[in-house]
Amino acid sequence: MIPQSNPPAPRWQRRPEARPEEILDAAQEIFGEYGFARAKLDDVAQRAGVSKGTVYLYFDSKEALFREMVRAKIVPMIEQGEALVEQHEGPYRDLLVTLVRTMFDRMQRGGLGRIARLVTSELTSFPELGRFYFDEVILRARRLLELVLDRGIASGEFRPVAHRFAARGLPLLLVQTSLSQCFYREFDPQALSDEAALEGIIELCLEGVLTRSPMGD
Repeated sequence: MIPQSNPPAPRWQRRPEARPEEILDAAQEIFGEYGFARAKLDDVAQRAGVSKGTVYLYFDSKEALFREMVRAKIVPMIEQGEALVEQHEGPYRDLLVTLVRTMFDRMQRGGLGRIARLVTSELTSFPELGRFYFDEVILRARRLLELVLDRGIASGEFRPVAHRFAARGLPLLLVQTSLSQCFYREFDPQALSDEAALEGIIELCLEGVLTRSPMGD
């Protein structure tokens, strides 16, 4: 008689402290796939391998889950950038390029492109969440880039511009390029690789902020 192997334990029998992270991982996937309005806590629970009641133990609403997902999956990217700025020694051109590469990589490989699509298409219908995302992500990312640009201006590497649009425009360019690479590249007869798209962003960015010689070289 062939001995029967024990069936694998269900995921919800794992250590309780592991559950919030699993739920947040599932939430990122579900929000990214279905958008905020269509996503359901039932879907998140099923993806995480827990009961819906378990989700409610940690997050009392879909809105609360979305907020914590943003804080766990997106805000750390900005915190990483802030740490890079504080630790940086050397040209601010190099720091700016590093930040651009890091942000683009997180959007492409960290699954944040789908969340960016949700933000641009849906959060105007949820003004409280829109305000939250603006304060926690958009404004904080802008201030991070403003800090880098201001230090580069002080060092003479970057040129001062009255409207200070670069810190606003660069995140938009990163997001829109990431969306295009994620969702439209298969339709583009002249599609770029992610690396080529990233190099294009960096070149365009540096052309906009670097100081210029008197002859315009």
